[in-house]
Amino acid sequence: MPGVLRVPSLEELDVQEVAVSSSVLKAAAHHYGAQCDRPNKEFMLCRWEEKDPRKCLSEGRKVNQCAIDFFRSIRTHCAEPFTAYWTCIDYSNQQELRRCRKQQAAFDSCVLDKLGWVRPELGDLSKVTKVKTDRPLPENAYHSRPRPEPNPRIEGELKPSSLGSRFFFWSW
Repeated sequence: MPGVLRVPSLEELDVQEVAVSSSVLKAAAHHYGAQCDRPNKEFMLCRWEEKDPRKCLSEGRKVNQCAIDFFRSIRTHCAEPFTAYWTCIDYSNQQELRRCRKQQAAFDSCVLDKLGWVRPELGDLSKVTKVKTDRPLPENAYHSRPRPEPNPRIEGELKPSSLGSRFFFWSW
């Protein structure tokens, strides 16, 4: 029914939270971006096309689940080098990565050896990619308004204003 706002229930909104700090996110960002690229892009495409976050709850759950699985696998296989890396980032001034290259190399080699994940090259994650999705295209994907009706023809003769033009009010 148009005009009725459907609010999702609390059960629909309840997901397990990824409770990590900014240093942990910064340390894991490259590998997370490579491993969870597809769910993240599906979610962002849904948000852009639908312009309504309620319609993208299932895609958001997939992003959340991918993040949880990613951090679980890091904790299972490479907990020590990852902890050393994010702790170095946390204790360095302004979370600078350049001060922690030794810990980063140890973490990257652990991830490569145990999980088979290669750290993406600089700029790989920011390239424009097409997203193949199973979701149907929304009716109005660009959310454009219908074109307005053209102005009706004016009947009769138009005469100039007796007070002059409105565009030249500084006439002195």
